[in-house]
Amino acid sequence: MINRKVGTESQKTYLDKLQNGFFTKYMTGCGLDIGYAGYTSGAEAILPTAIGIDKDYPGYDLKTLPFASNTQDYVYNSHCLEHIGDYKQAMQEWFRVLKPKGFMIIVVPHRDLYEKKLKLPSIWNQDHKRFYTPASLLTEIEESLVVNSYRIRFLEDGDKGFDYSTAVEKHSGGQYEITIVLEKL
Repeated sequence: MINRKVGTESQKTYLDKLQNGFFTKYMTGCGLDIGYAGYTSGAEAILPTAIGIDKDYPGYDLKTLPFASNTQDYVYNSHCLEHIGDYKQAMQEWFRVLKPKGFMIIVVPHRDLYEKKLKLPSIWNQDHKRFYTPASLLTEIEESLVVNSYRIRFLEDGDKGFDYSTAVEKHSGGQYEITIVLEKL
């Protein structure tokens, strides 16, 4: 499993998540990896137990997942949500297929680490629809999901290897992401 060819952004934290038990704690059983390929040719889903879902997945219309409700132990997506216009519909759909006691893992680029500016457009990815801070991600989750249907089990502002001296006009290196894990009640 150490040599999986996962998407570019997932690769940055893959070994850490493997070694610190993140995958074991939140991603056991069967799950989905939404937007797994990203810009990586030949990418694999984050774990062998995950089905990689991308634009060309059979039966997927970019809105409705071709899976029954309450069937997945986890739904993982990394650097995907910021590309989706209707974030409420996306989160509700990811949550729909999740089993009770299952985990939804969302990883997004951190506005202050990746973008290093307040407003769109993104300098580094013109397809980004929104910028994220931990607070704005939490706000979108609260707007999208029914009150008392989930609990936040993990939130990390990841900056391992990030160089804070990098100029604003230069692309950041290292980690620059927010990871949140929700448990479906």
